[in-house]
Formats: sequence, C-alpha cells, structure tokens
Amino acid sequence: MRLSEALNRMRVRVSVAGGSITGELYDDDRVDLSFAPGFYGLVAASVLEGHLVSLAREMHAEYVRQYFRALSVAYERTITKEPAVIGRQDREYTERRQSLVAEGRSARGQITITVRGMQSWQVRIGRDALRTLDERQFSLAFGEAAQALIRDQFAGIRALKEQVYG
Repeated sequence: MRLSEALNRMRVRVSVAGGSITGELYDDDRVDLSFAPGFYGLVAASVLEGHLVSLAREMHAEYVRQYFRALSVAYERTITKEPAVIGRQDREYTERRQSLVAEGRSARGQITITVRGMQSWQVRIGRDALRTLDERQFSLAFGEAAQALIRDQFAGIRALKEQVYG
C-alpha cells in the first residue's frame, strides 16, 4: 500500500472522561464526536471544555503515532520522529511552527477550538450552546470547528513552508 493511501485510510479514535466522550478523526479533516448516554445533559460547559481539550490532545497524539507507523511501513524502516534539523532554514521552520496558531469555529460560532504549535489547546463553548444545542447539534458543531481548525493548521503549515523554504 502506498503512503498516501495509508494516510487517507487512517482513522483515529480516542475517548476521554472515562469513556464518556469519544472522538474519531477520518478523511483527513472530519471529526465525529459522541457521548455516553446521559452524559451530555449533565455536564457543565467549563467541564466539557476541559474534556474536549483532553480529547484534542489525545487525538493529535494518536494521529502522530499512526502517521509515523504508516511512514515506517512505507519506507520499510522504523521512523518515530521527524528528521533532524540541519540548517538555518530548518531551525527557523521548526521554531516558527512551534508558535503557529490555528483556529476553527463552528458555522454559527458556538464552539471555537484554538491550538498553538499543536501543543497548547483551548476549546471555548458559547454561553448558551449547551442549552440551545441538543447532543447531535453540538457534536456536529464541534466537528465543524475541528474541521476548520485542521484546515487552518494545514494552510498555516503550507504558508510557513513557502515563507521559509521558498
């Protein structure tokens, strides 16, 4: 299987909050969110924000593990990290990538996800979102915000590579 096919087939599934929240990343930028029965109706927005930050971190970490596993298979050798930084351009790219900020918002603005350097995550749920959105609507809105964030991150990486490497 070619690397591009393996990457396209990747499905990243993680759970947090003792299995009460599950997220699945597929098709490069699609994220589905689901809750254990009854959990959504009982959780406070501030607590849910914290769980969703944990979910984003776990999902990114699992994505990276699967990505390097796919690289290892494609190149028939174990690859567990990015190549070493060699010159000035690599150093500049690495430093600037660590401070790159990406953001995604749901279509109606109820949910915002922000990340800096794919390390520092923030999820903000609008004041009335849990009251006005049912579980399915909230899950769809989170998926919209996640997809927008992923696209923004990829666009930022492309622009950064163009700026640094030309």
